Amino acid sequence: MDSLRKIKENPKRLGIVKKVAGYGALVGGVAFLSLAPSPSLIELPGPVYNVLSTVNGEPVITVKDVEVYPVEGALDLLTVSIKGDPDRGASWFSIIESFFVEGAQIIDKASVYPPGQDSEDIDQQADTMMLDSQASSKGAALRELGYEITSSVKVSVVLKDGAAGGILKAGDTLLTVDGETATGIDQVRTQVAASEGKRPVVLEILREAKKFTYEITPKLVDGNWRLGIFVATVPEIPLDIEIKVDGVSGPSGGQIFALAIYDLMTPGLLTGGKQIAGTGSIDVDGSIGPIGGVSQKLIGAKNAGAEYFLLPKSNCSDAKGKIPVELQVIAVSNLKESLKALEAIRSGNTTSLAGCN
Repeated sequence: MDSLRKIKENPKRLGIVKKVAGYGALVGGVAFLSLAPSPSLIELPGPVYNVLSTVNGEPVITVKDVEVYPVEGALDLLTVSIKGDPDRGASWFSIIESFFVEGAQIIDKASVYPPGQDSEDIDQQADTMMLDSQASSKGAALRELGYEITSSVKVSVVLKDGAAGGILKAGDTLLTVDGETATGIDQVRTQVAASEGKRPVVLEILREAKKFTYEITPKLVDGNWRLGIFVATVPEIPLDIEIKVDGVSGPSGGQIFALAIYDLMTPGLLTGGKQIAGTGSIDVDGSIGPIGGVSQKLIGAKNAGAEYFLLPKSNCSDAKGKIPVELQVIAVSNLKESLKALEAIRSGNTTSLAGCN
């Protein structure tokens, strides 16, 4: 009590105490902002890779067994970085900071890390999507060049806790679904939903040149019947084509990979020496599909110095109001349209190309 009375009687000492308390509150606030968990993640523009060039001294794309031609300019692969982890999300300090970062977007953690799936499952899915995207881009480019491409339906991911966990394996070739020839993910989903969990779905698969038949009863997950697998239509590639972009995952590089392969395998300069960015998944038939992270990729392309941006037509609604003035966005729905767009860019007359207005 005597000490407290002395502080109250001495304004200078009281001021010091208040200042120390203020510093303590500030330190505590900073610690909270830095360490407290949040339900959010932050999407940011990620690294940009010219797939006509090299990364760490090695070509991004190598085509063997056939003649290849010189290339110039750039076909930029765009990426999105995620700040935050599956357990704690992004720090509150990072969330506040993101309001001042161009292209940053706060998203719900569950949209990247759904409940019931651990980070290992998510990483496996993303890596598998990238491999599937690479295979589809090779198939689409070769098909456009006149090669005959055949495809098979393969199991790409098996969730450990799913109905098929411990039964199917990634890499299994799916031959039939309930007695019908396998055609892809839509067929699997239809048959699984039709079972309503009251009967098993019968799958015939090929594994290491041996056929196996499994009866798997779906599980109810978030109101939907699921086997806990992802399947992809994978083309059989007749050439040795290697794509190296370590640390990049997901399906959105398909369009750019296909254009780069086409450029390497045809005479002349596909880009006309220009710097062109693009995004979008691709199917073997050349169809270009929507992807996520459009606003971040637009900013990434602008910051990398690209003049043109090839965007899936189905993503136009995501781009409206977010297109930097430095970029001309060209909407495409298939590989043929992308090639026509590049022809227009080479000619210097792009006014007739479809945008996202």
